[in-house]
Amino acid sequence: MSEPAKQGPATATESVAAQAARTRLEERVAGIESILISVPMLLLEIALILSLFVPYASQTKTDEDPESFNLFFFLAGFADRDDDGDPEAASILFASAFLILIVVIVGTICTAPTLAGKRVSSRAGATAVTFIIVLILGNIGAWMVMLMGVYADSPWTIGPALPLLNLGTLLAAMIAFMPGYRRIWER
Repeated sequence: MSEPAKQGPATATESVAAQAARTRLEERVAGIESILISVPMLLLEIALILSLFVPYASQTKTDEDPESFNLFFFLAGFADRDDDGDPEAASILFASAFLILIVVIVGTICTAPTLAGKRVSSRAGATAVTFIIVLILGNIGAWMVMLMGVYADSPWTIGPALPLLNLGTLLAAMIAFMPGYRRIWER
């Protein structure tokens, strides 16, 4: 048989060695966690920034090149007037919705990186999560508006901004709501 394990307090040398090994292990885990949250955060930021500037839709007319419209184009709805010179309610409604979407995208771009840090305050975490929830709703609304304009014989086609917005929204939701990611930023 083997010798029984020694019972009693560990020697000072063993304690220091165990403490050093634990510290190295904690540093390695922190590095891995940093990578796990930084990569999706970087992709989320890139996708949301690009979704602001690349075309949301394009319109093809038979005799012309296709016209592309980014998110800021839809703000021109505030200037639409009918034949009497009165503002068009539908244009103002859609322009307001897209203005809110722009604000939410910019707000998410600004607040989401706080979730990549250590020891995120409850207020900062709640603010970022609120922007992400509104971003999810805005993404759904943007798809609804675009799908209303795209039908079988429509000259409209959906541009690359909506898939980019989807990617950014999914990554933001993953970081904000997946338990593994949430444990990282809630520490």
